[in-house]
Amino acid sequence: MNNTVLKSDVILPLSNNVTRLQLSQLEIPKEWDQFFNRKEKREFIKNLKRQIKKSRYCTPMTVLKFEDKYIIVDGVLRFLALQDLNLNEADCIILEKFPESSDELKDWIIEYNIKSVPTVDDLIRLLRHYLRNTDVEDGEVNCNRKYGFITETLGRGWGRNNVITVKKTLTLDEKNPKNCLQLSKRLCNKEISFDRANKAIKILENKALNYTLKDEKKAKIISGFLSKNYDQRKAESLIRQYKTKINKGTTNVTFNHKYSSDRYLILPGNSLDTQFPEGTLINGIFTSIPYFNIINYAENGIVPEQLDLGHELEIGREKKREDFVKNIVDVMKIGAENMTEDGVIIINLDDTYKDSVCVGVVALLILEMQNAGFLFIDQMIWEKSNPKPQSNRTSRFTNSYESILIFAKSPEYYYEQLRIFDPTKSATVKRGCSEQGNKGVNTKKSYHISNPYKTMRNFLCDNDIEQILKLNISKERSQDEGLQNGFFGSFPSLFPLPFILSFFPENGVIWDCFGGTGTTGKLALMLNRKVIISELYDKNIAKIYETLERGTSEYDENEYRSLKNDFLSEGNDLRNVA
Repeated sequence: MNNTVLKSDVILPLSNNVTRLQLSQLEIPKEWDQFFNRKEKREFIKNLKRQIKKSRYCTPMTVLKFEDKYIIVDGVLRFLALQDLNLNEADCIILEKFPESSDELKDWIIEYNIKSVPTVDDLIRLLRHYLRNTDVEDGEVNCNRKYGFITETLGRGWGRNNVITVKKTLTLDEKNPKNCLQLSKRLCNKEISFDRANKAIKILENKALNYTLKDEKKAKIISGFLSKNYDQRKAESLIRQYKTKINKGTTNVTFNHKYSSDRYLILPGNSLDTQFPEGTLINGIFTSIPYFNIINYAENGIVPEQLDLGHELEIGREKKREDFVKNIVDVMKIGAENMTEDGVIIINLDDTYKDSVCVGVVALLILEMQNAGFLFIDQMIWEKSNPKPQSNRTSRFTNSYESILIFAKSPEYYYEQLRIFDPTKSATVKRGCSEQGNKGVNTKKSYHISNPYKTMRNFLCDNDIEQILKLNISKERSQDEGLQNGFFGSFPSLFPLPFILSFFPENGVIWDCFGGTGTTGKLALMLNRKVIISELYDKNIAKIYETLERGTSEYDENEYRSLKNDFLSEGNDLRNVA
């Protein structure tokens, strides 16, 4: 570099309130050195020197007087550049106010420098100190002032909530300096979004997940989430699988191909953690979800040592209805991610009553499904002709129905109209047989209809498919013998019939995310549909397999075609526009 020395009188002051001081009077505060590394600034100082030489101008430094010295608050790098240029004087703005502490001086340094700091590491150090006292107990005014300053200074993207997210990441990284996520650095370097960083913090703070940075170092699940490989729901699902594997030595989501065929697949495990085989595309969901806080499906009649791992993850055991509904909606989202655009979701459920007061699960589920983007098509009623008796102390009418909620993924959902058919023949019945699982029912009054397709005909003839289905709650109960428990939550075996015929195309794939007894699967197979069944309890899998095999073996193409021709509209593919 040219050794020509600039004279100080060529550097012009900005305004009348600028004072010219000797460089020997100026001092770099130790607080500045706690934020910045002088060696890292060498290249920056070189560039400043070039600019000063070229423009013959240097922005005045901001200083405060302390005894016979002037402490530099803003302009340390300019001061160092002027020293290298062998200048003796510099223009300065002298602050009249003096900081009350070293921390306050640091705040001043930050406020003057934060917008122009050249490196991410500098920004992190400044933000870590500046946001140190922004907890509620340190004063709302102080919090608002500092959040407001950062928002105004750093501009777009740095709203109050995002600044709070930054503070959380800084705290996390300060307590765990060698953690594998380094959220604050990646956030300030714009490698990840504020939203993803905030959700990552929430995952780590979630006591129910109990997922630590030590876990993350091994599993790298949050890293995958931050890289946008999957959403938060999927990340939490993977964490549950990981924790289950670590704690119990097994994962709760596996693909047991022993129980599968070209027409059906059974997926053991928690529905929230479902992973469909690659390339799977379903046409919709038909399921009866667990009751909320009514039935403990795991422990009914089972001694503790016989409990499956899944009882800890059972949906329906949540303490709050909001958590229960959120889990149900999350399961439906999993299905929607692997569903055709014309797919539908049909949910059978009953509300829960506590102290004669309705919890309101049905209404909340409708609302939250709509909030999740699903279209609410209809609410139908299953009328139980012989409902369960209730206590005389119950201050309401007997609950004799359950709801069937129908949702769609898009306005153009699949729908094939059922038509009323007047049969000329009634089904042939035999006295003395009862459907399997009807233990305790008076078998002298039970009947077995010899042809299952004739049973379907009778059902469709008895029910003009409007918005109320009439079915006996105990007779024609789905087949629960051999299950882990008595499975009080099962429904009549013909219950899904009109829905399968109308809302799911032939050879389409139906997902029953709460498999239970396999009722939906069996009927779907007999109606020339394919089915995927999810079941939480391993001990029920063999029975579901048996039920599905019966559905496969009992499928009669001629009988099905006859049923279809009699009860379905002539058009093969009617689409409904909501």
